[in-house]
Amino acid sequence: MNSSLQRAVTSFYNLIYEAQTFATAMARIDTGEQEHYSGRIEGLNWVLDRCQELEEMDANLTPSSLQRVLGEVKSDLDHELSVQRREKGRRADGREEALNFVSDYLSSLITATEIESAKTSV
Repeated sequence: MNSSLQRAVTSFYNLIYEAQTFATAMARIDTGEQEHYSGRIEGLNWVLDRCQELEEMDANLTPSSLQRVLGEVKSDLDHELSVQRREKGRRADGREEALNFVSDYLSSLITATEIESAKTSV
């Protein structure tokens, strides 16, 4: 995997950590919205657990292997979002919000891996 793609994956993972840190701090400050922020933290924890393979990623991982892993995470994320939309509690709203936030970035990362896969297969 090229260094730009590897940096993108690392940045994606760091973004999730930073969002989690922010939500944790906000839950302590804004006690009126504590349950909402707890939902965000819960959603981000779910993503971190699901993306554990990315954290342990090897620099020799091919773009197509990365694309497969990201596709699996995206599929699980889409399923989890559909569950959250059905539940629609206050806590679920925070969790859904966090999952939507990650979904957008994950889609961009998948597109980047598709582009890199196309380059390496030519």
